[in-house]
Order: sequence, then C-alpha cells, then structure tokens
Amino acid sequence: MAAPAGRLELVGLKLTPIRLRLRSPLKMSIATVPERECVLVEAQTAEGITGLGESVLAPYFTGENVTGAMRAISRSLAPALIGRDIFDLAGAAVAMDRVLYGNQAAKSAVETALHDAAARALGIPLHQLLGGRVRDGVPATWHVVGSSPEEVAEECQHGLAMGFRAIKLKVGSLSVAADLERLDSVRRIVGDDVEIRPDANQAWALADAARFLAGARDHRLQFVEQPLHRDDLAGMAHLASGTQTPIAPDEGVFGAEGALAYIRAGAAGGFVPKLIKAGGIGGVRRLAAVADAAHLALHLAGMPGESSVCAAAAVHLGVALPNLAWGGGISPHAIEHDLVRGPLQLIDGAYLPPAGAGLGVDLDPRLVARARLEI
Repeated sequence: MAAPAGRLELVGLKLTPIRLRLRSPLKMSIATVPERECVLVEAQTAEGITGLGESVLAPYFTGENVTGAMRAISRSLAPALIGRDIFDLAGAAVAMDRVLYGNQAAKSAVETALHDAAARALGIPLHQLLGGRVRDGVPATWHVVGSSPEEVAEECQHGLAMGFRAIKLKVGSLSVAADLERLDSVRRIVGDDVEIRPDANQAWALADAARFLAGARDHRLQFVEQPLHRDDLAGMAHLASGTQTPIAPDEGVFGAEGALAYIRAGAAGGFVPKLIKAGGIGGVRRLAAVADAAHLALHLAGMPGESSVCAAAAVHLGVALPNLAWGGGISPHAIEHDLVRGPLQLIDGAYLPPAGAGLGVDLDPRLVARARLEI
C-alpha cells in the first residue's frame, strides 16, 4: 500500500463490549478474577482504514468498568477526536486529556486504535512507527497462584513446559510464613536460571512486607511488586532503603509524574508500566523516559484476560522501548478464546511482534460475536 498523501480523517469509533474468560481464575490478594470485561475500539477513517484497540476494565485497578468506559469514549473522547487527522497522535492524546480526566484504560483503547490506523495507513508495523525495534521480542511471564507448595510446584512445571522463563508468584492472600513456603517451592522447581517476581497487589502492612523480604533474601528475586498500599510512598521508600531486592510499584504509579515522585523519594528500584494505567502508548513512553533517566528497570506488564489486540500493541511497544531489563507480563495466553485470527503465540518464552501493518492482527467476527457482552 502506498503511503497516503496529506491527512486522513477519523470519522468514527466503533465500540464493542467484550467478556473474555480466563483459562483458570487469577487469585490475587485484592480479588479473584475468573473473567475480564474489556472494551474493543475500532477507529475508522473516511478512506476505509480501521485501527484496533482494546483495554481490560478492572474497577479495583483503574476505577473503570465497561459501561463507564464506553460512555466516556462515546460522550467525551469521540466528539473531541472525530474529524481529526489520525496521524496527529500527540494532539489526540492532548485532546483526550482536555475533555476527560483519568479514565486511562478507556483512553488507552482509543489511543491504541489510532496508532494502529496510522501504521496501517503507512503500510508499516507499529513498532516502526514508534522508531523501530531494539530487540526481537518481549520475554513473557507465567502467573502462579496456587495456595500450597504442591499447587505452586505443579503450576510452575506447567509454565516451564510451555517455555516461560519468568514466574510471577501472587502473594499476600496467606500468611507471610505460608508465602515463604510457596516461594521455597517455586525456587526448588524452577532452579536458578528462572526469574521470580512476587506480586503482593498492595496486600501487606510494612512489618509483613519487611518480614517477607527478609525471609526471601536468599532467593535472588528479580523484584517484589507493590508490597504496600498504592498511597504508601513513605512505606515503599522505607522498604527500598532496607533491602537489596528491588521494590517495584504497580498500582502506585500510573504515569511519568508518579514515577518521578517515587524516584525523588527513593522508593523504587524499577517500574511496572501498563497501557491501561498510562493512557496508552504515549504515556508508557513518557514513563519509560523518566525511568531511563534515573537508570531504573522496567517490566512492561499486561493484564491476564487481555486479547491479542491489546497484547500485540504491548509487544510492538516493548520491542521499541530502549530499556526493558525486567521483561514483560503480556498475557494473551491466559484466556480461553481470543478475538483475532492468528492469536499471538509464545516462542522460546517470548512474544514477537506480529508481521504486517499496524498491530498485525485482524478481528475474527465470529470470535468477537461469541465474546460480545450485553450491557
């Protein structure tokens, strides 16, 4: 396809509410999630180009649900964007922030769809629009949630057999002693060459978090994710100053401003950016620039329950980010059924950006109809 001349006008945003069931429930300290509700966005141009975007809506995480996200897009974001040039991606992000505060997951779905449309119009893969790739793929993570040492050992063996080389162990629902027993089991099963990343999802008080870190000292953890409440910056700084294990905020840092506050407080050894927290690709890139300037690591995470639409956007972004020292948590493998033809496949423990223009994935109308949520 030849590169278009001049501007390409956005004429519509088609929204589809989606429900995707997980292969097994994701058990966290904050919630147990058997399925996800998502908003699927199709950005349409007058020339017939359609770009795809998707976000998981997790009320406990960003405060958004699918009904509210669709209302936010249709009543606030769409009127601010219709008629704009799809190549004016920075201007679109500014326009969305002008008319609507927060609602980062809704904005991310729209912003992803605009990026996809722009790259498709140019006939290039999305990572090329973002400046080109600096790595072939994004190393992936296997989530482990079992409540006993035996259960986590079985889950780890399954993940290793699938090719994963990093484990995210969900902690905080049980006692610290029980979590340390589970951690012991994970390390015995996976050996020394697999990274382990415990994730407490804000579960602990300061004393419990310190106790876990002390007990896990010999397990060579890559990082511990969000051990304290998202608002406890002082507590996170106290933990970070007292351990050699990197402390990584997730729920506590949505964008570049939050990352800067953590850096100033000495409260983070790295960050866990997500598209749905940062408002999309541009927001993650701004956060990444702040982390790079501070020489801190990044772990580009997804949400178990996302389809290959959202996952493809994260993979294209991940291969273009200069710093991805902690790999990724992109998770299309967690769902029973995808929305696209040719879903992303794990290759040697990593996800590679799909070939083709834009995201490189196309919707399967039958799968979309099957997953459509009536609201």
